[in-house]
This record gives sequence, structure tokens and C-alpha cells, in this order.
Amino acid sequence: MKKLLILSGKGGTGKTTTAAAFIDFSKTKGFADCDVDAPNLHLVAGVKTDPKKGVFMVRKKL
Repeated sequence: MKKLLILSGKGGTGKTTTAAAFIDFSKTKGFADCDVDAPNLHLVAGVKTDPKKGVFMVRKKL
């Protein structure tokens, strides 16, 4: 399994569009949009159902 992380960058630089392109090219079955302000990757990626929402818990590095 390969993973891709698109992280940081000024707003409007195309992070969501780039992520959607990789999703389409790779025919992936799962992805996560962890944008705190506007998680809208499901709109660009063409998802027809409502996205699943959940709580993400992080633990401190050891």
C-alpha cells in the first residue's frame, strides 16, 4: 500500500485539485481530507455520497 500526503501551502495553490487528480489516476478507494477550515476534497473528487466524519485522536511522540 502506498501513501501520499499533500501538506501545507498557501490557500488557492491547488492542493485539493492535485489530491483529486492523484485519487483519480490511482483509482484509490479511500482518502481523507483533514483540512480544518474547509474539508471539500469530496466535492472535487466526485464522491456521490455524504462523506463519513469521525474524530481523529493523536498521541504525543515518544
